Amino acid sequence: MTASGSRADDLPRLAFVYHPRSFGTMAIAEAAESICALVWVIDSSEPDVSSMSRLLRRVGVVVDVAGMSVEQSAAAIAQAQPAGILALADERLLWTARVAALLKLPFLQPDVAARLTDKYLQREALQAAGLPVPGFWQVPDELDERGWRALASVATFPAVLKPRRGEGSRDIVRVRSFDELRVLVAETPAAEASDGGAPAGDAAPADGESPPERHERTHDLVLEEYLGDRPEAAGHHFADYVSVESVVSGGQISHLAITGRFPPADPFRETGFFIPCAFDEQQRAAIADVATAAVRAIGVGVGVLHTEVKLTPDGPRVIELNGRIGGGVPEMLADATGVRLMALAMRVALGESIVFETIPDCTQVGYLLYVQAPASMTTVTGIDGLDRLREMPGVEEVTLNRGPGRAVDWRAGNHGHVFSVRGAVANHDELRSIERFVSGEVEIHGD
Repeated sequence: MTASGSRADDLPRLAFVYHPRSFGTMAIAEAAESICALVWVIDSSEPDVSSMSRLLRRVGVVVDVAGMSVEQSAAAIAQAQPAGILALADERLLWTARVAALLKLPFLQPDVAARLTDKYLQREALQAAGLPVPGFWQVPDELDERGWRALASVATFPAVLKPRRGEGSRDIVRVRSFDELRVLVAETPAAEASDGGAPAGDAAPADGESPPERHERTHDLVLEEYLGDRPEAAGHHFADYVSVESVVSGGQISHLAITGRFPPADPFRETGFFIPCAFDEQQRAAIADVATAAVRAIGVGVGVLHTEVKLTPDGPRVIELNGRIGGGVPEMLADATGVRLMALAMRVALGESIVFETIPDCTQVGYLLYVQAPASMTTVTGIDGLDRLREMPGVEEVTLNRGPGRAVDWRAGNHGHVFSVRGAVANHDELRSIERFVSGEVEIHGD
C-alpha cells in the first residue's frame, strides 16, 4: 500500500452523517482515533437518533440538522469547519452528496450517489457503459393498467422483484410468472414519500429527475431478470456470488478483498460471509475486472465501495454496486489481512491518497455468519445450542439479534437474522465445520 497526506497536531474534523442502523458508534469513534475529530451530523427528529445524542456528544461534536433544508444543513455543518464528510448508510448517501457539493468537500457527486442508491438508474448506467446486464424494468403502480400491459409485453421470467431503493435484502423475492408478480406487488408494503430535505429523505429524485406520479399505492419496485446459477464455481458448501471491497481515491480504484458467501436463506437473505473467498485465481481476476468496470461505469471518483458479483454460466455479472462499506466487512478484513477499512474510509474522506497496488494477502479466514429463522416463522420462542457454539475454536463472538419472544419477518432481509457468529479460522475447511455445527446442532424454535 502507498499513502500520501499529512496531519497537523490538531486533528482534522470529519463530518460523519450518522445513521442509527449502520455501524456502531463506538466502532466509528475508535476508528477515528489519531485520524480525525468527529463532527456527528444527526437528525434528532428520528426517534432512534434522538436517544443516541447523549453518547454522540461524549465522543465528538454534534450538529443537529432536523427540519433544515440541504442548504441550511450545509451552512450549519460548515460552522464546525470539517475537512471532510462521510456517510456509510445507503439512506444518507444522496443527501450527503448534495451537502458535500455545497461545501466543496470530497465525496460522491450527487448524480453518482443517485446511481448508487437507485437500482434502476444503476442498471441503466451499467448498460450504457457496455457491461452485460440482465433485463430490468420499472414496476408500475398498482392502478396503472397501461403500464402493466407494457410490462407484460417485455418482462421475462424467472425474475427478481426488489425495492428500487433499499439494502440488506429487504423485500426481495423471486418471481416465476407475470401473474405471480401482480400478487407479490400487491403484498409488498407501499413506499413512503419523502421530500429529500433532512438526511432521512435522500430517497427523493436526483437533480433534474421528476418525481414519480403518485397513485393510491406506490411501491417503487424494480423487476430484474434472474441471473443464472453456477454453484459448482464456488465449490461445495459455498455460494456462486461474492462481493468486492474497494476504495477509490483520486479516481484510482484499489480492491482490498473478495468476500465469499454461503448460500442464501429463502428468499434472498444472507447467511454468511468470509474473507478471502474460495474462488480460484482465474475466477478472482475475472471478478475484480468486472468490479473495476462497474465502478468506472457508475463514475465513482472517491469513496469506499461494496460490489456484489455473481458467477453465472455466461461469466461474472454485477448484482449491485453499493457506495459504502458492507456490513461485517471491517471486522472480517481486519481479521484476515490486518487492514482497517473504517480508518481508510475516513482518511479518503479527508482527502488523503490511498492506493493498494494489489489485493492484500490473507493470513487467515475472517468470517461472519447470519443465522436466519425459517421464512414461515413469525416469533422466536427459543434457541438451543448457543453455549456449545461459543466454546468452539475459531468462534470469537455470538450475538443474539432476535431472542425468545421477538418477532421475525423474512421481509427484514439480513437485518432480521436471529443471531450472528463472528470469528477467524485457519482455512475454509475449518469454516465449513463451524457452519455445519450451526446448521446442524443449533436449533431455533418458534411459531
